[in-house]
Amino acid sequence: MKQKNKITLLMMLLVAASVLIQSCGKDNVKYPSSTIKGRFTYQGQPVGLLYANGDLLTGGNTAPLLFQQVAGKQNVYAVGEIAVYPKHDGTFTSKFYNGDYTYRTLPKNPFEVISNKAVTVSGETNLGDIEVVPFWWMSGLATTYTGGVFTATFNLTRPSTQANRNLERVIVYLTPTNMPDVVSATLGAARSFNPGANSGGIVVPAASSTGGAVTVRVDLNTLTTGEKQFLSALGNNKTIYATVAVKTSGVNDALYSDVIQLQLP
Repeated sequence: MKQKNKITLLMMLLVAASVLIQSCGKDNVKYPSSTIKGRFTYQGQPVGLLYANGDLLTGGNTAPLLFQQVAGKQNVYAVGEIAVYPKHDGTFTSKFYNGDYTYRTLPKNPFEVISNKAVTVSGETNLGDIEVVPFWWMSGLATTYTGGVFTATFNLTRPSTQANRNLERVIVYLTPTNMPDVVSATLGAARSFNPGANSGGIVVPAASSTGGAVTVRVDLNTLTTGEKQFLSALGNNKTIYATVAVKTSGVNDALYSDVIQLQLP
């Protein structure tokens, strides 16, 4: 009886080992070595996207750019679509297996959706400049900082004719890091300016307009004690960073300017 039990146990171990080896064989797939890269642009200019992508922090699963494999040597790359996160300047790069893909963008971006564009990946694949149509566009941004007062002026245009994409607000974000946006400003400060404002030196076009001249101003001397503590939290450093953002109604992410370095007053 004992001998029979030993034989049964040995057979079970052999079966388990066989299953494990087969499983390891299936999982033993080479890491993708090909590359897709590209850049979102408008009239050849980089599109200013979110600095610290919120999906990476919150797991929102709403990446700005999604790829779906259609065919290739590696038949199953991932379950569902493959998320790619562009940088602030609109550039992106990611590893892929060779094969045929389609890509699309989600309506969270500050530009019109791109739907199911085909691309074949083979080695280093450069998609180049991907021209988009922003809902709103900033140009000619100029800033001054005098006596602790930050002023930004720029021209705002409305390239998109898509309905229900009015101007929601203009925002100035201030953070202790060099990635100022809606995410990092939770440990900093933000000042919003509503459309149609035209007083005290603040000028913002109407929500349903086609744009116009914009002037926004933030007096850093009036920051709250808590905001000053957050902004100087990194080694009690007075160097902070600002960005100007334009938020579209019904769209999650704003359009962002490049970083502006300031000193706390």
